[in-house]
Amino acid sequence: MKELAKYQFRDIAFILLFAAEFTYYLLILQTGVVEYHHSDMREIWMMPVGGVLGITASIWINREQKGLLPALLGAQLLLSLGYPHFSFLSLFGLGVISGLTAPMLIARIPSLLHAAIALGLSYAYGTYYFDVDAGQRDSIAIFLTLVALAGSLFEGVRSAPKHAERFSVYSAVTIFLWLLLDSALFERLSRDSMMSIWGDWAFTPDIILFHITGLWAAYRLRDSQHNDAIMLGLFFATYATYDLGWQFGLSIIYPFVISYYNVTILSRFMRFSYPILAVMAVSLWAASGMGLLSALTQPPVVLWGMWAMLAALFAARHFSAAFKALTPTFRSPFE
Repeated sequence: MKELAKYQFRDIAFILLFAAEFTYYLLILQTGVVEYHHSDMREIWMMPVGGVLGITASIWINREQKGLLPALLGAQLLLSLGYPHFSFLSLFGLGVISGLTAPMLIARIPSLLHAAIALGLSYAYGTYYFDVDAGQRDSIAIFLTLVALAGSLFEGVRSAPKHAERFSVYSAVTIFLWLLLDSALFERLSRDSMMSIWGDWAFTPDIILFHITGLWAAYRLRDSQHNDAIMLGLFFATYATYDLGWQFGLSIIYPFVISYYNVTILSRFMRFSYPILAVMAVSLWAASGMGLLSALTQPPVVLWGMWAMLAALFAARHFSAAFKALTPTFRSPFE
């Protein structure tokens, strides 16, 4: 509570900015656009292409540019007026904007508590409005963008501290596997009429409550050396619950897992220098795309693949010293 009492207006503005943009990605880009186009990659492929190009470009035109973020959000607002009838060019533009803003926002996070509060707001809002039909989220897209735009005007330009942490291939691979595990299950659940938990008012309060609980637990254990082991156990329990077909149990454990691992992964992203952070941000798009593709295949193939990844993460955890010794570590050439 003492930490919250010290918050200034610019801190609140940043939290609203981060929460609104994260929710925009969840409700508009990841689920809204994809669901409206029936997951047809032939219709939406320009969006991930734009995302990757945007992230790459952000290495050179990054967070130090005053006025860049409001300009990007202004462009997002104009494009959002056409939701959901986006052309290929509009999808490309939204992808570029998302790709540019994602690493910029992560790099500007003042503290992990800011991120945890923003995620809490995002998950609560996103869960509450998830049942809105994908084709009717135009007002949500405009509202979220307006909130983000207002936040960007008042949060000020923050210069993220320079970090000397080296880039580890071992860390990059394990982070990507965590992202893919979450994305694959989320995409599968959103298409499984028997196990889907979002948009069902019987589960909405539980989902919001355990999202918040997971955020609190992750923040409290932010310095724990056992976070990888905790996440491994949580994902194991989540996939086991899904395999058993226990819908109520999934509405409790999965939101907790999402929140816990997002705070943990963000805490690691915050330690990277900007170019490395941008490279890692590409993994977000890659994991999301692969998760979508996996959800469109036969369930047994998906589930066996996810269990194999859990086994790989267990092996990496158990033999971490050996894996780290075998994988290269280097500094970014852009630093």
